[in-house]
Amino acid sequence: MRRLFLIFLLAAPLSASELSFNVVGIDCSLCAKPVVNALSSVNGVQNVRLDWKKAVARVEVPEGFDRSQIRTALNNAGFEVVFPGETAKGIEPLPAEVVKKLDIIAYPGTSKVDISQIVAAGIVTIVDFYADWCGPCHVLETRIEHLMQGKSNLALRRVNIGKWDNEAAKQATREFRAEALPYIRLYDGKGKFVTAVTGGMWDEVLAAIASAEAR
Repeated sequence: MRRLFLIFLLAAPLSASELSFNVVGIDCSLCAKPVVNALSSVNGVQNVRLDWKKAVARVEVPEGFDRSQIRTALNNAGFEVVFPGETAKGIEPLPAEVVKKLDIIAYPGTSKVDISQIVAAGIVTIVDFYADWCGPCHVLETRIEHLMQGKSNLALRRVNIGKWDNEAAKQATREFRAEALPYIRLYDGKGKFVTAVTGGMWDEVLAAIASAEAR
């Protein structure tokens, strides 16, 4: 009888507790899938539930669970986590020493860029036409950098369009028909154009990256 009781204890699951938190950066229902996937990838996280309209996630975790793992997983997916008692700060930029390790090259926009020469071989390349005065461009850049930190198959090429008054701006509007910022173009590992995204909606950006990866 004692032996059977011991076997029962060993077979019983560890006690779990529910953890609830806000997820910043969910633009619409299409962002639900990447959030759920990111949470499900964390060791120990179970029973993921997400109310995307309220931007609230609930998960079950074992006792003693390090919730920083959740923050890391969602940050790397381009979202911010706000646990109870915390204040939302927005998606914070990565430290400069971390960004330096990512495959990012910036171009001043004083001349037209040769796409065939700037795309990275064998991985997905995001060509980002941006401006220093464009607030949403900086937000998108930060989210992409966080995503790159968790994915080794992404490269970012940033092209400054100034005040819509340089050669890169002419290329973006005349050759690529860009009408607003943020404006990014996705290329697959063979350098083939896949799609473009205007406006920086994160669900659209993630979908575009997934399409490029699937090529």
